[in-house]
Amino acid sequence: MGIVVRQSLKASLGSYIGVGIGIVNQMYVATKFLSVEQLALSRLLFENSLMFAAFAHLGTPFIADKFFSLFRDDEEKHNGILPFLLLLPFIGALLFSLIYLACADAIRAYYIEQSPLILRYYLLVIPLTAFWIYISVLDAYCRNNSRIAIPNFIREVYLRLANLALILIFGFGWISFDWLLYLMVASYALAVVILFVYIRHLGKWYWRMPNRSILTNPLLWQILGYGGFTLLGGIGVNIMLFIDRSMLAGERGLLSAGIFIIATYIAGVIEIPRKAIAQISIPLISSSLQNNDLEHVQTMNRKSALNQLIAGGLFFLLIWVGIDEIFYLIPKGETYGEGKFVVLFIALVKVFDIATGLNSEIILYSKYFRVATLLIIGSAILGFSLNLWLIPLYGFTGAAIATAITTLAYSLSRMTFVYWKFGVLPFSWKTLQVAVILLLLYALTFLLPDYPKTVASAMIVLVLQSALLTGIFAVLVVWLRISEDINGLVAGVWERVKGGRGQRD
Repeated sequence: MGIVVRQSLKASLGSYIGVGIGIVNQMYVATKFLSVEQLALSRLLFENSLMFAAFAHLGTPFIADKFFSLFRDDEEKHNGILPFLLLLPFIGALLFSLIYLACADAIRAYYIEQSPLILRYYLLVIPLTAFWIYISVLDAYCRNNSRIAIPNFIREVYLRLANLALILIFGFGWISFDWLLYLMVASYALAVVILFVYIRHLGKWYWRMPNRSILTNPLLWQILGYGGFTLLGGIGVNIMLFIDRSMLAGERGLLSAGIFIIATYIAGVIEIPRKAIAQISIPLISSSLQNNDLEHVQTMNRKSALNQLIAGGLFFLLIWVGIDEIFYLIPKGETYGEGKFVVLFIALVKVFDIATGLNSEIILYSKYFRVATLLIIGSAILGFSLNLWLIPLYGFTGAAIATAITTLAYSLSRMTFVYWKFGVLPFSWKTLQVAVILLLLYALTFLLPDYPKTVASAMIVLVLQSALLTGIFAVLVVWLRISEDINGLVAGVWERVKGGRGQRD
């Protein structure tokens, strides 16, 4: 088994463990031990640091991915690219810190009325941003040295596990909320230290001045230009993802932001299958585009779109049918349950988004890759404008509507561009079959009787209902042969089962 396969399998395992820890933490531990306002504040500090890191790193992770091959040479210590990769984001972090401090009065004015608690801790965003920058850069350096498992484990498992453990310690009354936040920041600092130690352990801590015969002035300007362009896309993505809850905190307070954060987290579960399917499909899409094999691109896009709709559609069905039980079971569910229709609006548009296939990947790995950045920037501007308009009117429901409209517009624009330039569409008659099955199963749930809710009864109903719907859905998808990939997987499992029986007999 090659190093790439081994590292990919280990990284995938880490990702799934991280998802499990995240669900437990966000849906039970954090909601139980933190007030709604405290939960919102802790998430806003983290998410704002992600948003600011998207431009403060000056595109360095993207630069590493694109240009590392020009410097790769272990005997020459990678020609001094590591010091360059560490210096560039240091400059970015310093510039960000100065700009952030210069905007301190504006930040205070925006949050003082509705979310004054933020003002006690808003300076923590500076070290959090710096640590997140270096986590991203060192992760990229490891990735280009064919090592992704440990950095992925640090990002997906360690940081989430540290967050969960610190919230438990706070919940047991052993530390104050102030110390909870300080130790959370420290956990990110420790992640950077661990990555440094890991790189030294690999023997890849190459410290020498960049080789000027490679890093010529024309190449330097090319690198900086590429980094500047790609960071625009990073800014757009993070504005799309996180600006709504920051604006909610400023316009309506931390309570509304907390309700919105949990609701969007629930809806975000729908996207988990997409990430796995996209990772598998990206190399095939990229190869087909290089060979101008648009027929294969069409096939891959439709297959991926269909499989994503099957998985994401089932998640949506289970979430929405069991939404009352979910909010009943989580701590402070009566408060978080106010965001029920936030879940619906965002989940619906996410289902549509994943059903449109791999349009982002097709654009990004084609000669039109710059269009991807332009579409993201346009969507970010649209999202910011809609939030600015709708949040003062409708609070977190307005933020959900703004996010839904923005995501829908982004999906349609990508799909339209891909059809215009490549003649590729994600939909087929099988897409309609999946939609009809999901609608019929949802209609069946109206036949279920009401019942007196207790913790035990809600849990039993949620489990049995989910198991029944999943079973019927799986049988129909396989029986109607909707997905070749799923039927092939089922056939393979069945052959192994028969083979195992034959050996025992």
